[in-house]
Amino acid sequence: MSDRQRWRRLLGLEAAACLGLALLAYALVFRPQSAGQLATVTALATVSPAPNPTNRPASTRPADSAPTTTRAPTSTSSPSLTPTATPGLPAQVIESGAGLRLRASAGTAGEIIRELAALTVLVVLGRTEDGAWLEVTTDSGERGWVSAAYVQVSGDLQALPVTGEAVAAAADSLSYLSGITAHAREIYLRGRAMGKRDFAFSLVGDSNTDNPAFLLPYDLGSYDLGDYGDLGPTIAYFAGSFSRDSAAALGGFNTAKVLDPAQADGRCVAGETPLACEYRLHQPSVALILLGTGDQHTWQGFEARYRQIIEFSLAEGVVPVLITKADDLESLENTAPPGYINTVIRQLAVEYDVPLLDLRRAVEALPNRGCQPDGFHYNTPPDGRSAVFDAEHLQYGYTIRNLTALQALAALRQYVLYAPLEG
Repeated sequence: MSDRQRWRRLLGLEAAACLGLALLAYALVFRPQSAGQLATVTALATVSPAPNPTNRPASTRPADSAPTTTRAPTSTSSPSLTPTATPGLPAQVIESGAGLRLRASAGTAGEIIRELAALTVLVVLGRTEDGAWLEVTTDSGERGWVSAAYVQVSGDLQALPVTGEAVAAAADSLSYLSGITAHAREIYLRGRAMGKRDFAFSLVGDSNTDNPAFLLPYDLGSYDLGDYGDLGPTIAYFAGSFSRDSAAALGGFNTAKVLDPAQADGRCVAGETPLACEYRLHQPSVALILLGTGDQHTWQGFEARYRQIIEFSLAEGVVPVLITKADDLESLENTAPPGYINTVIRQLAVEYDVPLLDLRRAVEALPNRGCQPDGFHYNTPPDGRSAVFDAEHLQYGYTIRNLTALQALAALRQYVLYAPLEG
């Protein structure tokens, strides 16, 4: 056999092989599927859509069966479901309720889940028997309990089921009061020898002190002590000081102004600071001092000025009660470290061994720490009764201020002044 013949034979064999491969490929790609079979070859890319074969045999798969090796297509349209009514009443956190605690159970003992913003949309599902606490879901689906005082509800709460019972956190009336020591007694005795009056106290502060919601109700008889009836003798003992117009308490005052003779009013003598003027005029044995909110832009000098106020009080024989504040303006509006002024107040109370009323601690659990939306002026109950000590009214800043101030005075009367009611 010639070489040419051998080549022709080889070419023939190659042609036959190519034809066989082509037929096999055609059968695999274009052959219609048998009943129950799945295609084993899929085109990876096409230039134009493949024609829809009209001669494909109908599938014999039962209508309620599903393929075992392919995923059913996911519909992008929403399924049509029968609406289910959500039980409950629509509600909303009130505008002044920023910071309202969402708790795991009713009452202040309930674990805090998170704080809610003002105007947060809620659905009320249940309530405590007295309606003071509401079980709610938030607009993000969280479920918990909130104080009803800071929620506006549309509908009849009484129509909702009672789904929980409020449990109050353990309360220690002196947990935020410290520094009632023998040193306070020494200051008082020194002041008494100087003519200071046992039953008189003075206020030193800003607009949060110079406010008719603070202490004035005690002299007006517009109060209800509720479970705190043991504070009644203290109101009687210090009667007259609750309504006093202090020369050292005025809107806009800060530590600098209290020590500035130019800020003294017409009752004061030339060159006298508002603080010195008040102590001279009223001759108090005790001073309740709440300053620092107005020092937000001059916080760097706060400690030095506050020391002057403490040391002047000690020299005058006046027991200074240092009070922390609810706000943190020096950090929010300026460059102070967080909590700077309150930290200084606490440290100086220990250093000078004088009483500390940690108001910040007392209002910490309140919505927005008991402040108005501005974050530093204390708020009052809707009915204006800031000296009514029940669960509803004690959700507000001025009510807590009135209670804690009275508790501080009661502790001083008992442990420092040793003063009987008739004294």
